[in-house]
Amino acid sequence: MKILAPVASASEAKALIAMGASELYCGIQLNNWQRKFGTNVWMNRRGNKNANIQSLNELIRLITVAHEKNVPVFLVLNMPFYSSDQHVVILSLIEDILEHCPLDALIIGDPGLIIAIKKAFPKMEIHASSLAPVLNSASASFYNNLGASRIIFPRYIDLPDLKNIINKIDKKIETEVFILNDGCVFEEGFCNVSHALGGALCHNPLQFYTLVQKQNSRHVNSKKQPFSQHLQNYRKWLWHVRNCNGGSDPKGYPLGMCGLCAIPELINMGVTSLKIVGREASLSKKILSAKLVRKVLDYVESCDKDEISVAKIRSIRGTPKQCSNGYMCYFR
Repeated sequence: MKILAPVASASEAKALIAMGASELYCGIQLNNWQRKFGTNVWMNRRGNKNANIQSLNELIRLITVAHEKNVPVFLVLNMPFYSSDQHVVILSLIEDILEHCPLDALIIGDPGLIIAIKKAFPKMEIHASSLAPVLNSASASFYNNLGASRIIFPRYIDLPDLKNIINKIDKKIETEVFILNDGCVFEEGFCNVSHALGGALCHNPLQFYTLVQKQNSRHVNSKKQPFSQHLQNYRKWLWHVRNCNGGSDPKGYPLGMCGLCAIPELINMGVTSLKIVGREASLSKKILSAKLVRKVLDYVESCDKDEISVAKIRSIRGTPKQCSNGYMCYFR
């Protein structure tokens, strides 16, 4: 099973490969894109400058460094849709990259862009983004027929549903799931919230949800759980979804969404790759994330199937409180 790690520079690639990453993915932010379409129209779903490669030359250096270690690099172009004018810029970018070095795959969720790229570059590998999204075997087959060789499943698909989908699709299709860091309040493929204009609404419940106490109301039903409790529970979950405000556990590993306990089941399903989220994160967080996933994966792969202990995985994770409340789990 492979570990897919996020990178934003060639120097990060060296460090993450040394820590056990067997695949890398990145975004790119180009000045000509911003001049043509504006700063609020992103090339991918991470507009943060720290989340993206800043030039074509740096991307080429990154790919060169990774390929020296036989590690593939995937470029993210995962906006829900692109215009025909944006297709022209993207196709030109791909052509420029291929003139200098091979690019291993593109991560795309827009069917129109997949069609345009496969027409221009028939041999280009395509990974169907979680922004597609693929929630059943029919949609997996749809993207495979368009040319996608790998399906990246959205967050929060239950393990039985995931197993059912994988069992029904062509065994040649690679599969990828989220394993560490970053949640999403809504089902990401169906979310129309913009993150570009002051932050997403779903990230700010303290600001937008305010309780007003109404005294002596005849509509109050004391038998129902107060809305304040529901809101408190939602805020607690959101705190975990947003990586526990950037906190760390006692071992120094980053807190946040986690699917490590599911690795034994994911291996049995034949999942190809485990995705660490956070292109915009600091290098230290990326390194610690890769180290943690590598440590759990090494443990699981070293054991006979019947000897694997979820308790042992949780001890490696080192967050008993978060593990027990279930708020931090991708696959709870």
